[in-house]
Amino acid sequence: MEHGHQHEHSIERERECVIGVPIFQQLSDDQITSVAKVTRPIHADKGGTVFSAGEVSQTLYIVNQGQVRLYHLGDDGHEQVLRVLNPGDFVGEIALFTDEIHSSYAEATTTTELCTISRASLTALIKSLPPLALSLLGALAVRLKTAEKQATLLAIPDALPRLAGYLQELSSHRTGTFDLPMSKQDLAAYLGMTPESLSRKLKQLSTKGVLETVGRRQVKVINVAKLAELAPE
Repeated sequence: MEHGHQHEHSIERERECVIGVPIFQQLSDDQITSVAKVTRPIHADKGGTVFSAGEVSQTLYIVNQGQVRLYHLGDDGHEQVLRVLNPGDFVGEIALFTDEIHSSYAEATTTTELCTISRASLTALIKSLPPLALSLLGALAVRLKTAEKQATLLAIPDALPRLAGYLQELSSHRTGTFDLPMSKQDLAAYLGMTPESLSRKLKQLSTKGVLETVGRRQVKVINVAKLAELAPE
């Protein structure tokens, strides 16, 4: 069941959505139009549910505007953020191969526009557009690598090296300012920490001269060597 509100299909709006997705960027203009023709838009308000755990889905969801967070709910009710989807990101590709029963929840963190493609339409596109199949496989490989990195970080018992390892990867091992891809509350849940613990660890890194926090969503790495010393090998 899709919880977002469906909007009237507009080929130009859907072309805009498709063009912004990395897996479609190798396609020709005519091929982009073919994808757009089978794409349908949905809208989700801030805090709105896109899909819920336990629901069966046969849909690929692509974020056009806004942001969606994917999370698990533990037995104790605590959230574990799995991933945050920004414009161009997608979820639901497992529906290509089988009826997917969502194991996570998807919630819009701001007013969000998504594009959806049904399993039948996407399967037909892949059969007719071989470059799309290769792009999708590449994207899934990146997704698997990211999931493995998260699992490795979560296995670290100490929160400080866990955070340092994440920031080191996010900063591409360089000094400079970068945006956090999610809110600090979601980042804490992503790293298996409480928001209070995340704030303490960020302050600790600041005191050590490793970084500075700039506003609510930016971090400036000052000392790459010190960050590397604190990060796991």
